Amino acid sequence: MSKRAPATPAPEPLRPAWLGPRLVVPVVAVLGAAVIAIGLMLAFGVNGGEGHTVAYQPSCKAGDPGCALREATHQHANFALFIEGKKFDFNTPQFVSEEGAEKSGFAHIHPPRFEVVHVHQTKTTWAEFFKTVGIDLKDATLAGIEEKAACLKLPDGRALCGDGTRKLQFVVNGVRVDGISEKEITDLDRVLISYGAATDDELLKQYAEVNTDACIPSERCKDRIPANEPKEACTGAGACAGS
Repeated sequence: MSKRAPATPAPEPLRPAWLGPRLVVPVVAVLGAAVIAIGLMLAFGVNGGEGHTVAYQPSCKAGDPGCALREATHQHANFALFIEGKKFDFNTPQFVSEEGAEKSGFAHIHPPRFEVVHVHQTKTTWAEFFKTVGIDLKDATLAGIEEKAACLKLPDGRALCGDGTRKLQFVVNGVRVDGISEKEITDLDRVLISYGAATDDELLKQYAEVNTDACIPSERCKDRIPANEPKEACTGAGACAGS
């Protein structure tokens, strides 16, 4: 009697190459990243077509059309700009607003004090104020700007920039700071911007020449308010014209 040949085992099913152990981990990682990305898109409301809204919006900047996210206020601050030791005169039509025809509804200067900025919207910065009168200020408070590269450009084309010998220096309320571009203007601030090669002593003398009369329109020093002082529309102290 002949012996039967042993039964041939059934072949194992073929597994696709992309499921090999070397490829499983990368595939899982990619799928996991995709799931996370989709989750973030849904969480932040990324626009994927009609009916979807974007939850994130850039912050409102002073001067942008329709920008009304800031609260109304009326505060006042003193400032002065010295160029090579000489005080700059802001009493020119380029910088001064007339009542009812302000250069900006956020911040402006007007008679009779030409070194007092009137702030009408909270969160207004010094850079935003200067921009409304044609002055471009970039200092170390802005990302990517080093202190030695700080620069202030005037409407007449002059660029007051660091050159190794001269530089911009800033003093706020008696304290020397790296810059003021991103600093919010607040009531009764005293701010000095100095360009040149001023020493520490010279800087102190310049700061001493920054006026202190912002307290008059803010009604914080009533003993200094002249008898014929024009009534402010509304002050930080809460007194308003017609009240």
